[in-house]
Amino acid sequence: MTDSLHIADNEAQVLSRYLIGEKCSDQTVYHYTEAVQKMNAVLNESQMKTWRSMLRSLFYLKLIDSGLALTNPQSPLRKRIFIMLALLESSPDHVRYFLPQERSIWYLIPLGFRAGMSALYGIFGFFSVKLLGVG
Repeated sequence: MTDSLHIADNEAQVLSRYLIGEKCSDQTVYHYTEAVQKMNAVLNESQMKTWRSMLRSLFYLKLIDSGLALTNPQSPLRKRIFIMLALLESSPDHVRYFLPQERSIWYLIPLGFRAGMSALYGIFGFFSVKLLGVG
């Protein structure tokens, strides 16, 4: 297996859309590239193949991320996602997504729906990760 730090051209933008639903700045892309290299988020051949598939589909990205959260939270695949999460959270342009907001009691309805969907993604992701041998 050949270790690789290869960073796809649109990797940072895909992760940003996955995490907050919008693109990030060029500066965040630069910091992401630097952080992946400094944190040595190396992917083996199998992980690289899975990673490329994850970057092509937000559904697949969410599915595998959810499965890895249960089976291998320290995976280099998740490490790259968390690098982007940390950069977005610390960026003044995107901090609004991470600050608490005042909400009405009715917000519990969509929140409950999201929690249920997250549980489903976790279950199907768990089996997908096990069947595909992703890690």
